[in-house]
Amino acid sequence: MIHTNFKLDIHSLRKGEKKAYEAVYNEFFGVLYHLCLHYIPNARVSEEIVQDTFMKLWEIRETLNEQINIRNFLYTITKNNCLNYLRNQKISLKHQENIKYLEMQFNYEALEKLGNYLQFEELRTKIEGAVEMLPAEIRDTFRLSRFEELSYREIADRHGISIKTVEARISKALRILRIELKEYLPLICLISRIFS
Repeated sequence: MIHTNFKLDIHSLRKGEKKAYEAVYNEFFGVLYHLCLHYIPNARVSEEIVQDTFMKLWEIRETLNEQINIRNFLYTITKNNCLNYLRNQKISLKHQENIKYLEMQFNYEALEKLGNYLQFEELRTKIEGAVEMLPAEIRDTFRLSRFEELSYREIADRHGISIKTVEARISKALRILRIELKEYLPLICLISRIFS
């Protein structure tokens, strides 16, 4: 959780004082980690990406200027690190016509277009409304997958359908939402977690 009264001790940080560095680390690690986790649902990879961000901060600490916005600086480095990871993953999946590639593409596009500040809550109702507009069978399958976090196998067994049908419904839901929420694409990949 970022506190609005956080004060960066830029002079001590530039001199390499451990206490100043740890203060920044403790303040921002959590929010950066959860940003990564939204787009890259892998705890180990997300942690490594944020560790790389702070390593970069340490390496260039002496060049930081007095007016630096440390939040935006760390956010930008983390965002770029996520993009690099997703880009590499896309390359490895590009020949696979499956749902994983589609979701990876969404995550990449969403993160690429993400602005400097995340305002999840004010768009919450727009996303929920778009989900409600989905055809009933597609909506129910999508909700079971994203909100109740059931596996495709569990959904298939519950409704007496094949896993391929589940995949097709999820794929169609994502395509519809992508059109309906095109102005809010950065949030599409967060739909499965935003109502927790």
